[in-house]
Amino acid sequence: MFSNSNKKILAVADGEAVSLSKVPDEVFSSGMLGEGFAVEPTAGTIYSPVSGTIGAVTETKHAYTVRSEDGLDILVHIGVDTVKLGGEGFISLVEEGDEVKAGDIIARADLDVIKKQGCPTVIPVIVSNFEDMKSFEVKTGAVRGGKSAAMTYKKA
Repeated sequence: MFSNSNKKILAVADGEAVSLSKVPDEVFSSGMLGEGFAVEPTAGTIYSPVSGTIGAVTETKHAYTVRSEDGLDILVHIGVDTVKLGGEGFISLVEEGDEVKAGDIIARADLDVIKKQGCPTVIPVIVSNFEDMKSFEVKTGAVRGGKSAAMTYKKA
């Protein structure tokens, strides 16, 4: 029997969890890609928000998808407009198909490199198939990457 208690999506970095509406890119802030939250990071260690399987890692190492054990597809996008950095400032610690646990380190990002290139460092975390959630709640404020729940949900 599958429990329908609240499940957690963890913060992906140390910093401050904020609503998607605060992301300076309409594709994310409008909810066009899905529901979720963002983290204004204070450190560049990036953690998996859930236990599951890495679905994709962009060639430029700035974006990752994770399929949770209960079937949610979650995008972790490090920074805004960071694709233009061509991978500079990013180190991937996972590959497509890797199994991860919630809180595992998946990447490192040099926040100074991102800022020097004029890109916001905010990290949107998007559930693209959010219709599979019955309900969800975003928690804002100070978070610890890989430890603090930034979103709770119930599966539909």
